[in-house]
Amino acid sequence: MNAKLIDFESKTKDLTQGNYYWTFEKGLDSETCKTILDTATGHFNQVTILGKDGQDKTNENIRKGHNFFDNQQFVYDKIWPFMTTANENAEWNFEISSAESYQIGKYEVDDFYQEHVDSLGTEGTIFKDPKNSNLDNKTRKMSMSVNLNDDYEGGDLILYDVGPVKQKTGNITFFPSYLPHEVTPVTKGTRYSLVMWFLGNPWR
Repeated sequence: MNAKLIDFESKTKDLTQGNYYWTFEKGLDSETCKTILDTATGHFNQVTILGKDGQDKTNENIRKGHNFFDNQQFVYDKIWPFMTTANENAEWNFEISSAESYQIGKYEVDDFYQEHVDSLGTEGTIFKDPKNSNLDNKTRKMSMSVNLNDDYEGGDLILYDVGPVKQKTGNITFFPSYLPHEVTPVTKGTRYSLVMWFLGNPWR
């Protein structure tokens, strides 16, 4: 996939129908967003990246911010129907059987995440969860990001070959996990997001 930004404003409709991403505007109400965010209060840790040796490492040249992982059932219950609808409407029709522990991200001024992918294309990334063996040998197929607030500046979610995603509180955006994306530096305020990855059997 050619990681090149194109004119987002003129291509939004075409690209949405072209299977790059699917957004539900105000999919979650503000009260639900606040409830989810409140579960992370006091629990944020410095973000890490996965090193070539398979170990988590900090590297503020690539990623800077804080996050918290959780797996409360009410969050999955809220998100799962949106996931199945996006998977069908975008005509991805990925085989999805489960989801990882979700991440609540906190990006303060100058925090960012450089261009990356969540799964390595059709080869996939074989997932192993030390806390849940039922997820072992699964592959990330869909990624999701929810804006838990919008009172900040910068911090754009950029999908490559698409452009910046509209960021309003409660917006839910799904995209294939092999799509390159980044979060630009926050310039004012604090950006909070809910991120989830959906798994299925390895690509065939």
